Amino acid sequence: MAKLRCKCGHVIADQTNDIPYKGYILPDIKTENVSEALSMYIDSLIDAIQSNKKLDWIEQNFSVPSYPTDLKNSEMIHDLLTGKLVEITQDIFECENCGRIAIQIGQTNLFEFFKPESDDSKGILKGKSE
Repeated sequence: MAKLRCKCGHVIADQTNDIPYKGYILPDIKTENVSEALSMYIDSLIDAIQSNKKLDWIEQNFSVPSYPTDLKNSEMIHDLLTGKLVEITQDIFECENCGRIAIQIGQTNLFEFFKPESDDSKGILKGKSE
């Protein structure tokens, strides 16, 4: 998603990292999947390094030749974990103008909006970061 129009008309942009009004929803039932995946990636990478098959491991887990083969091990694990999180999390945004919350519906490009019950909750996240 690059931009999302809130019900109030404000445009919510998602074009960079470290956005204070963006978050992720990780369902409790999928938390174990992330933990297991991370453990598996780390174990398999260690095994590949010990048996001098790191390049084979990279080829199995990434699109080679476009994926760099000279990254630190931690950077590769980061990329795998991030990919796993993208598969199972939903995006959530807070409109900085009206305070509505937009929650991604499943893994689609559709969002459901929720309006705060009180009028004084506009810009909750924005107010905290100032």
